[in-house]
Amino acid sequence: MKNITTWNGKSAPRIGIGTWVMGGEQYWDGKPTGWVGVDDQESLKTLHTAFDMGVRIIDTANSYGGGHSEEIIAQALAQSDISRDEFIICTKVGLDCNEEGNIIGMFDDKPTILRMIDDCLRRLKVEQIDLVKFHLNEHPIDRSEVVFEAFSEARQAGKIAGFGWSTDDVEGATAFKNLEGYVAVQHNFSLFSPADEMLLATDKANLWAFNRQPLAMGLLTGKYTANTTPFGKDDIRGSGFEWMRFFDENGAPMKEFLAELDQIRALITADGRSLAQGALGWCLAKGEHTIPLPGCRTPQQAKDNFGVIEYGPLSVEIMKQLNEIMKNY
Repeated sequence: MKNITTWNGKSAPRIGIGTWVMGGEQYWDGKPTGWVGVDDQESLKTLHTAFDMGVRIIDTANSYGGGHSEEIIAQALAQSDISRDEFIICTKVGLDCNEEGNIIGMFDDKPTILRMIDDCLRRLKVEQIDLVKFHLNEHPIDRSEVVFEAFSEARQAGKIAGFGWSTDDVEGATAFKNLEGYVAVQHNFSLFSPADEMLLATDKANLWAFNRQPLAMGLLTGKYTANTTPFGKDDIRGSGFEWMRFFDENGAPMKEFLAELDQIRALITADGRSLAQGALGWCLAKGEHTIPLPGCRTPQQAKDNFGVIEYGPLSVEIMKQLNEIMKNY
């Protein structure tokens, strides 16, 4: 797979590692928003495995474990022989956490946004963050203007190299496209969430499209079946949040997605890929600006996911056949 050149002149494979899970256990109003049973040493090994396979784009957020994910990334960078300048570190701000790491609310005022950026710099132990995105998905555009003013101010101060918005609202995603430094959008995108309108908009605006949940929270790896035991209300997958669309209210994988996977399974693995590599290859084939961000919890997951670097995008012929099948879904 060919490398891309980013907004600040860096070169990297067009894929990154998502580190939400590395934040660990977390809650918001009593509902789980993080992952239990996370081991920091395993997270570090996972990051190093990704680095060894060529990954240089790292995605995180100030709210993942109240910044714990950022701290783990800082440790991995310090341990690595790879120069910091080779990495593209991307984080998000807008959600704030208490001392225990639990989310306490959403914020859009300039002083808080600038303070969050400073906190990210401190936890990541870097002088500049390559990309910062606004984390509030459906925030009103008019109330978001001050956030991007803060981003512009931080960019002028040299604290960040670029900025964008993590949103699934097409209008919002492109509302600030003319601001110098506005370079990227992060949005849901996978075989189960095609997001064609968003992709057209970001492509037209010449924005990088970072793909959130490109493996549908693991459904597209094949590790879940109709017989998977529901995870329950104490697990993020059974949290009941509106955006938790791949699992039902009890934490069981949604059967309609499993049925769709059965229809495309043979096709996306036809050239020898794993299911995960096929699903990520689909994301890569959908455009030259897509950057899938699969989450990884273990070195084995990292090896599987980032094996796609060797395969690259799915072929034009396979994509045509997939399009025909997916018309029914």
